[in-house]
Amino acid sequence: MLKLKQVLQILPVLALLGLCSCGSALSNLLVSSVKLTPANPTIAVGGTQHMILVETFVDGTTNHESPTNTTWSSTDTLVATISKAGIVRGIAAGTATIHGSHKDNDATTVVTVTAAEDVAITVRGDSQTLQVINLGTGQEIIFTANRSHDSISVTPSGEGMAASETSVLPGHGPAWLAIDPSGKYFYVVNQTSENVSAFAIDWKTASLYEVVASPFSAGVNPWSVEVDPDGATVSVGHFRSGEVSHFRIDPATGALSPISQ
Repeated sequence: MLKLKQVLQILPVLALLGLCSCGSALSNLLVSSVKLTPANPTIAVGGTQHMILVETFVDGTTNHESPTNTTWSSTDTLVATISKAGIVRGIAAGTATIHGSHKDNDATTVVTVTAAEDVAITVRGDSQTLQVINLGTGQEIIFTANRSHDSISVTPSGEGMAASETSVLPGHGPAWLAIDPSGKYFYVVNQTSENVSAFAIDWKTASLYEVVASPFSAGVNPWSVEVDPDGATVSVGHFRSGEVSHFRIDPATGALSPISQ
């Protein structure tokens, strides 16, 4: 089987020989999945959220496309609008589906807009880095997946708070991050060990504490993790197969339990 780089090298040659009428169309065949991150964000009326389109290729590599190279739209601009730069703005309480497209690679996610006093956090970033702000305290924490160390880097903004690193072991290969809308729980897909690590967030100390029984088995080739708009369930996408596994979040502990399909 040809590797991704080899195919990309062949495409221009085919085009010159007249064997390829559209290089971009063939290139799109190499994309196995497309997602918008952060997934299913919650923002306040008047608040904003920066969106990024992530393309995953058949060889497992990912491309975080520039928002200015992505075509954006909202299904309900009375609830939320999105600019050409990929910035969602909350207009009124409700939900709207945000659509992103890059060279016919399309993805959607649901944005929930609530009254300002109902929103616990705001999130920026992409699949591998989340910048989370606690709207109640103004505190900011940046979470970053550190695949080579099997850990999550935690970098707080609070005075006197030091950066730390939290292990996902016995999980391996942390690669995709998600946080629930309340800011209580944090989830990581470990692609190598095929499971999901779950942590409780302690905002006072800017620390992650592993949830009991974590990590949770996620099935074959888990690739992405999203907390669903209701904040009660988690969805895990699987590489190449297109399947999605669903898990219920225990509101008291953050633990995950599979939902039968």
